Amino acid sequence: MTRRRRASYLSPPDFTRLDWACERVRDAFGEPVYLVGSVTERPDFRDIDLRLILSDAKVQRIFGKNGALRQLLNVALSRFIQDTAFPPAPVDFQIQSLTEANAPANSGTRNPLGVRGLRKP
Repeated sequence: MTRRRRASYLSPPDFTRLDWACERVRDAFGEPVYLVGSVTERPDFRDIDLRLILSDAKVQRIFGKNGALRQLLNVALSRFIQDTAFPPAPVDFQIQSLTEANAPANSGTRNPLGVRGLRKP
């Protein structure tokens, strides 16, 4: 008998609130936010890693070489999600280009958030 893998180690209410908060980010950028990292792998996670993955061209168009703007948005959206979803651990939100997201170091599970409201009843 094989064990079914968990999508995350968040409780259902925590996951639902996080999903709802990330829906606002998806609406703003047109792409889902992904739940990644230790929260998808083990119950003793320290933080909640969220990644907004945009095409390389879109990242270049929005940020160019302005790393300060990207960092500011990462911090602001981390705080927005933290204050909106009240998750059980700190949120680490980052905007990544597709190239960055597909680097070998980022090969773990990605669980899309902010898309559950798109389902038709």
